[in-house]
Amino acid sequence: MHKLNKLAKIIEERIGSPREEVEIATNVKLNSWYIIDRKDEIQSLYWTMRIIHWVLDRAHNKQQQQLEVSKMHLELEDTKKFENMLIDKIQELEIEIEDSDTAREKEILLNEIDTLKCVLGHLFKLKLGDDETRAIEIQVVANKINMKIQN
Repeated sequence: MHKLNKLAKIIEERIGSPREEVEIATNVKLNSWYIIDRKDEIQSLYWTMRIIHWVLDRAHNKQQQQLEVSKMHLELEDTKKFENMLIDKIQELEIEIEDSDTAREKEILLNEIDTLKCVLGHLFKLKLGDDETRAIEIQVVANKINMKIQN
């Protein structure tokens, strides 16, 4: 558990004590300065909790962004591996065409090459679309981070 989460729990417990004291002091009509001091203490503790939650949210968002970048990186690597496998297979088939004896064999190999090239073309289009979308998403995230840093 994150240390700030532990601290937040401690503070939540701590808030309970002054809250009870304020209730008792109000009911018994104790010194008004005592009540004000306890209320100030509670407000300070609440402020501290908001800051802790803000820091934890930022840390969580940063982790999520890093996970997204890692996922995108892995996806790009997988796509590149698949693309390379298609290219290698096309090259193998082109060599087989040169070694083939019959027109029918060549036709079958050419159909297979055309099919793989078609798949490669679709993959290329998907990669272009994804790259543009990802570039925009990355820029948006970078802008958000820069705005938070400036604030």
